[in-house]
Amino acid sequence: MLSKSEVKLLTEFLDGPERPDGTFTFHELQGFLFAVACSPELVPPSAWVPIISDEKDITFKDEEEAQLIMGLIMSLYNAINEAAFSRSNRMPTGCKFQTDIEDNFDDELPVSQWSLGFTIGHDWLAEVWEGYIPNELDEEVGATTMVLSFFGSRSLAEAYYLEASTAPTQRKPRVPFAEYAGTIRELFPDALASYAHIGRGISEIVAEMDASRS
Repeated sequence: MLSKSEVKLLTEFLDGPERPDGTFTFHELQGFLFAVACSPELVPPSAWVPIISDEKDITFKDEEEAQLIMGLIMSLYNAINEAAFSRSNRMPTGCKFQTDIEDNFDDELPVSQWSLGFTIGHDWLAEVWEGYIPNELDEEVGATTMVLSFFGSRSLAEAYYLEASTAPTQRKPRVPFAEYAGTIRELFPDALASYAHIGRGISEIVAEMDASRS
């Protein structure tokens, strides 16, 4: 992964006042790049780089800064891509869950930002996933995506909670929200590995099939 000084440099650049509205924070970028790295189809940088700044000019002050920052972004992508390839369940850099489960929905904190970035990435690639997911994997992909996006939005998390914890014949959820959110927190690392396993597994099978035809 990037060194601490490199993370600091990239973080400060992305947070700079010169950046356009909608530019990812560092942790949002990590989540987004994880979704890109796990795509069933290879996504070239020319397609995903503009998304970092919401398809607006990210505003480099000169060519030297452009080369430095793009080098850091590509290094970050390569590290995340390597983790996805190995199906790692290691938490993303700088992402640590807070003890109080409610605190993890704070949009200023790393886990919440990571989940938001992941959600943006997965939604952006939704049509790609739909083209490859067999029916028997549809439920697993949905469950894994739910876990990884859960802390990106309190309102989305509550919607997931009500759907999952309320039986059709009940009006009240089976368990308190905090307990349900705690379970999601425990599932998060393995969901990272599962999402990578499915997406990269599909891409590897497709690559083998393409190679056998050539």
